Amino acid sequence: MLVCAMKRLTLSSDACLETLALMIHMAWADGRLEDSEKTGVRAAADVFNLTKELRARLDEILEKPISLEELLLDGLSARDKAFAFVAATWMTGVDDDIDPKEQDTLDKLAELLGFTSDRKKELTAIARDLESVRGEDWSQDVIKLFRAIPQRLEGDGSESFEVAFD
Repeated sequence: MLVCAMKRLTLSSDACLETLALMIHMAWADGRLEDSEKTGVRAAADVFNLTKELRARLDEILEKPISLEELLLDGLSARDKAFAFVAATWMTGVDDDIDPKEQDTLDKLAELLGFTSDRKKELTAIARDLESVRGEDWSQDVIKLFRAIPQRLEGDGSESFEVAFD
């Protein structure tokens, strides 16, 4: 008899917001933000049940890029920082062309988050493996990504995960 444990992982509203904000920052790294990316972020914010105030912060970031240092990443847990880094790295592969500015931003982000070179490589590999969740609908892709990352960060293959957004 095969018994699979179900583990529930919750991603806080703050972690969702800052991860989305970081993904927006990455999208801006090449100097432009596509309308489809804006629409996708707004749709994802709806699914994640972000408050009106948190959505207003996202809208500000969608309209005008902010610096990496302006993101509120310090308050995130180690798990949430890894989650955000994987999502940001995944974002650089969306257009199948990693701009040198995007790579530079990822390097700065890894340093800002305190990741060792080995941890950065590990998280980058996870992000590249998750590129398969990309499809036609960017907002659905982000939701699938947010549900897939915890399985890769914390799973050992024997557990099933339910990801909740709080």
